[in-house]
Amino acid sequence: MDIFSSSRDNRGFDWGALIAGILMVVASFLLIRHPAKGLHAFVLIFAIVSIVQGLVWLAGYSRFRAFFTRSWVALISGVLDIVIGILFLCSYEVGGLTIAYLFAIWFFVDSIVGIAFSWHLRDFSDGYFIFNLILNILSLIIAICLILNPVLAALSLVWLVAFWLLVFGINEIVVAFMHR
Repeated sequence: MDIFSSSRDNRGFDWGALIAGILMVVASFLLIRHPAKGLHAFVLIFAIVSIVQGLVWLAGYSRFRAFFTRSWVALISGVLDIVIGILFLCSYEVGGLTIAYLFAIWFFVDSIVGIAFSWHLRDFSDGYFIFNLILNILSLIIAICLILNPVLAALSLVWLVAFWLLVFGINEIVVAFMHR
């Protein structure tokens, strides 16, 4: 079954989009209420994920050696991931700036994808299409601001993430109802 089909038989309420939208809106309000804790949480989570990923690469190195001639890449990647994770744990400032760039790239890509996929909404309603397109363009503007001002982005990252989550969450809730 194709989720982008315009056939009446394939339409249904999009519970996944509704739940994701609600969670994004709730997360947005939590970040607005506790911005300093939000940034520290971002850095801490990224550091832990990076260290765990590094350990996974190191653990997989011996298995890769048996069938992959360039298994040394796993070894280097594992060490780099662990070093980056430790750096983030030792310096929240470096972690915050790096995460600002990562979020900027993520927002940019996600906004472009959202704009590309918004065209299927014209089959449902021009109003929903325009609304969705406007929200994705707003997300793209936020992404561009983050890319152009990384220091400012690091300082205001939590607020921008909260606003983006609010916009994207509302968009997901609207899409959930629109798909029925």
